[in-house]
Amino acid sequence: LIWGNARESALVLNQLRQMGMEQPVFASDRVVSPDFLGIAGKNAEGIVATCQYDPGSDDPAYTTFKADYMKRFNQEPDVFAAHAYDGMTLLLKAIEKAGLNRALIRDVLTDLNTFQGYHGVTGEIVLDASWNDIGRIWYAKIRGGRFSFTPAIIE
Repeated sequence: LIWGNARESALVLNQLRQMGMEQPVFASDRVVSPDFLGIAGKNAEGIVATCQYDPGSDDPAYTTFKADYMKRFNQEPDVFAAHAYDGMTLLLKAIEKAGLNRALIRDVLTDLNTFQGYHGVTGEIVLDASWNDIGRIWYAKIRGGRFSFTPAIIE
């Protein structure tokens, strides 16, 4: 298990492979990045990570966000950009509802019913009683030098 940023995780993976260690490797969502693929190269093949959304989604909310992001920053959005966008959108909706009053904004944001089932660029946002996003998780497996995304099914 490798848990770290894309660059450092790729360097660790390369070192593992140089040492002859060929066991399966699982990684955090931070490796779901072109940087990881570029640094790890062929060593990345077969790596499995989790991701909170599918960057290959054809959902109109995501494709619009992705196109706008690429136009502005000249790179594809990563999981952090997508979640930041969803988080800021929720904050702006709370401000629209409550006005510019910090206490009322907090009340709107902490009312689980306000945004339950909200559909953002990362898909449906499902919050538990502690306001953790417990929505769908994806497996991201590297096949042929690219990430392949499959929904993780919990039964």
